Parts: sequence; structure tokens; C-alpha cells
Amino acid sequence: MPQPPQLVTKQLYALEILSSLSYRTGELQGYLQLVAKNVSELIGIDWSVVTFCREGLETVLASSIDIGDFSDRQVSLHGTLTEAVINSGSCMYVENTSIDQYYRGVPEGYHAYLGAPLRLPTGEIIGTICSFHRQPRKFSRKDIRLVEIFAERAATAIDNFNLYQQQQETNQKLQGEIKQRQEIEQALRKSEELLRQIAENLEPLVWMYSRDGEPIYMSPMFEKVWGIPLEQWYLDGTVCLNLVHPEDRQNVSIAFKSMFTGECNYNLEYRIIRPDNSIRTIRDRAFPIIDETGKVFRIAGLADDITERQREQKQTLEAKERLSEIGELATSIVHEVRNPLTTVLMGLNFFQRTELSESAQKRLTLALEEGERLKRLLNEILLYSKHEMIQKTPVDINELIRDVVENISTSQLAISKQIHFEPLPETKILYVDRDKLKQVSINLLQNACEAVTEDGEISVFLSSLTNSNQVCIKVHNGGAFISPEMLSKITKPFFTTKSSGNGLGLSIVKKIVDAHGGKLEIESSAIAGTTVSIFLPMNGDL
Repeated sequence: MPQPPQLVTKQLYALEILSSLSYRTGELQGYLQLVAKNVSELIGIDWSVVTFCREGLETVLASSIDIGDFSDRQVSLHGTLTEAVINSGSCMYVENTSIDQYYRGVPEGYHAYLGAPLRLPTGEIIGTICSFHRQPRKFSRKDIRLVEIFAERAATAIDNFNLYQQQQETNQKLQGEIKQRQEIEQALRKSEELLRQIAENLEPLVWMYSRDGEPIYMSPMFEKVWGIPLEQWYLDGTVCLNLVHPEDRQNVSIAFKSMFTGECNYNLEYRIIRPDNSIRTIRDRAFPIIDETGKVFRIAGLADDITERQREQKQTLEAKERLSEIGELATSIVHEVRNPLTTVLMGLNFFQRTELSESAQKRLTLALEEGERLKRLLNEILLYSKHEMIQKTPVDINELIRDVVENISTSQLAISKQIHFEPLPETKILYVDRDKLKQVSINLLQNACEAVTEDGEISVFLSSLTNSNQVCIKVHNGGAFISPEMLSKITKPFFTTKSSGNGLGLSIVKKIVDAHGGKLEIESSAIAGTTVSIFLPMNGDL
């Protein structure tokens, strides 16, 4: 049957447009703009866009109508028609979105949708051509086929663009390599000078003796460290030994002489007394240089002045000791405060059984709440200040986490919230402190329950990381986003984002995890929510 003149004219017009579409290398956006406009004209639809989809996000590359600066806008694909097109790999359409409301993603004011995937020659789908119409309408097979043809052209253009970009990068890399070779050739001509400058400015200082014990080379740093002119060492190679502290001199002399027999290297720390009577500590590492006959023909070494480093290490050790003393003091104070506080709380609880005015009852309730809060704070300070003594026993990790999830699920805190648990597929025994790991799990689940709103979901799942020989416990919630700045502080003592928190919960969690030789990681995003991950060694020693 001959086709109607109008349809023939439309087909000829489509062929004319397709033949006129000319992609020129590097000009991708203008080409895709033409594709979007011509799709709208040929199938008689109000709006068409070309999109790029990657990692669950969609970006508009071109639009048949002006929608402003769209290059930086990204929207989630989850539950949209575009996601359905990507996943199915074929065209999809909706004649009337007011009736078929299964998918979301059609812009407000539009009621018909037609989408085609952009498929690369490799088979990978990288985006779509999406068309929207304000009124409900049907789409013919020819409409669908026409959009598919334009989608093929757009995908080919994107693929060519990517190949062009790769070629440009390759060309730049080749030019860079050519330039690098020229620079290397120039650098080689200066290598002796550079090596000399490096040796002269290197810290530690470099030294070398001949097989006869005669000085060969000493870097200029020697004058700064030893406090004597370099020329003096070249005149008398024993000047270094003469400045070694009398208590250390014999050991240094024996080690140095043994080097000439080729018996061993040495790595010594010793003191020197400089001409100004100041004492410095030197770390000296030496090794023999062997000739082709296997005999020692030179001795070389590196010497560091580690005086300041030792002083810093001593100060660090003293600071740790002071912190330990502060911890012991805090423990004593907590014990001193807890006993009278218990007496006060007992007295306040007694008054609850008496007849009080409304005003007095409010004050009593407030006093009890603050007293209990102070008691919890004192208990957590005491817990945090203690050195974590880990008592490891064999524990079925699936069973332990399941028990915690079941207990929390029935608590007041978890009412109207859903906690999903995904255990390991097989039984996994870890050597951990059962009570302390249980405390960690309870703390993380309570935090997750407080983070989500009513009807919120919390996921707890275990995974086995065979490459690193670890088990990972993840607790995920869809609560408020935690900024990177706050994430960096969230495990520090007394830092909290809660109005009623004391900032010790996660600090204690981290201490327990560290004591197990594990690692605590926290990630948060506005889209995915917050995930706390605990990595524990799979085969911890008892």
C-alpha cells in the first residue's frame, strides 16, 4: 500500500536532517543541541533533552528549549523513567503520566514521555534522549524508531568525542615525553654538579674513608654538626673520634675498625663534645664498599644530629605521663563525686513519694533529670579514662550482632523505626572482648536510632574482607548529613552534635576498636546518609 504524501514528506525531511547532521571533532555540545531540537520537530513534541548518566546521577547535555545553565546540574536517577530506560537498554514511553504514575521523573506540566538509550559501540549505555509533551499522546513505531536513530547518532558523537579527547591526551603525553627526554639530557650534563650540591646540603651528612683510613669526602654539614672546620678533618681523619664522649669512644673505635675487615655494618648512637663544650647526640650508620675482588676498598656512612629529636621524644613521653596522671586524677574525682551524688539522688527520689505543689514537683523533676545526667557523665568519664583491658574469647559475630539488634529493636528508642540486619552467610568466629564489642554495637545502634526520624530505616550488615583478613560491621542510617569538618572531630572526647549528648560515646567506641587492633571509619553524604564502619582482625590472638 502506498504511504500518504504527508508521511513520505516527513520521512524525506527526517532523512534530510540526518544527512545534514555533521559532527565535527571537539564540538560535541552544539551537535547534541541540534539532535535534541530535530527530535522535537520530527515527532512533534514539546521538549527533548540529551542526558549523560553515570553512578546513579543524570546530567543534561543538551536541550531543545532554553533551560538556562544546565551543565552543572545533577539529579538522582533512582525510581525515574530514565533509570528504567538505562536498566532495560530499550525505548520506553508513557502516553499519560496522570494515569500511569509508577515512575517519577517527568517534569511538572508534562504528561507524555518517550525515552531512548544512548548505546556506545561497546554496548555500554551512557545516557538517554528523553522527550516530553504537555498533553497526553500516543507514540507510533516510526516515532520510536526515529528517536532510536537519533540516539545512535548522539552516542556515536559522544564516542567520537571521547576518542578525540583520548587522542589529544596521547598527543600531549607524547609531547610531554619528548620534552622530558630533552630535560633529562640536560639534567645528565649537570648530574655531577647536582650530586655534589646534594651531598653538600644533605642532612644527614655524608662521609667516606679509603681502605687505609684516610679521609676521602665529608659533606659541609660536618662543620655545623661537629663545630670544627672541614679542612681540619681532611688533615686528620681521627679528629672525629677525638671529639666522641669518653664514655662512648671505645665502642665507636671498635665498630669503625671492624668495618675495614668487612665483617659487618654498624648503626650507632653516641655523644660528641664540641669545642664550645656543648654535647650533641649522633646517629651514625656505616657500610663497607667492596671491590670486584671482594675486598673492602672504601668505608662510607651517614651521620645525623638527633639531639633535638631525642629532646622532643622525651617531651612527648613526659606529656603522656602527665596525661596519665590527669586520667588518674579524673578517676579519683569521679569516685569522690559519685558517692555524694548517689546520696543526693536517693534523697530526691524520696521526695517524689511526698505530696508537693506543682511548682515544687517541676523543680524536683528537673533536679532528678540533671542528677541522672551528671551520673551518666561521670560513669562515661570513668569508662573513658580507664585503660582498655581486652579479654578476648571466641565469639560468633553473627550471633552477637543479632542479639544487639533484637534488643535495640524492642527498646523505646527504636519505636516506629525499622532495623534491618544482614549477617555473614557463614558462621565466623572472632577473638574479641564480647562485652566491649557488645557495648560498641549498642552505642552505634542507639546513635543511628537518634539520627533518623519516625519510620526511618537503619541497616546493619556484616561482610568478610578476605584480602585484608578482616570482618566489617557497618551501621547505616539515612539521617542528617554530617559535614567533613564535624566528621574530623566527632570521635574526640566531649565533642557532640546532640543537645543532650556529652561527646564521649564515639570516643569510647574508638578506644575499644583501637584496643582490638581494628579501625573505625565514618562516612556521610546528603544523599546516602551516614555509615559507621568497624573493621576487626579476623584472626586476632587470644
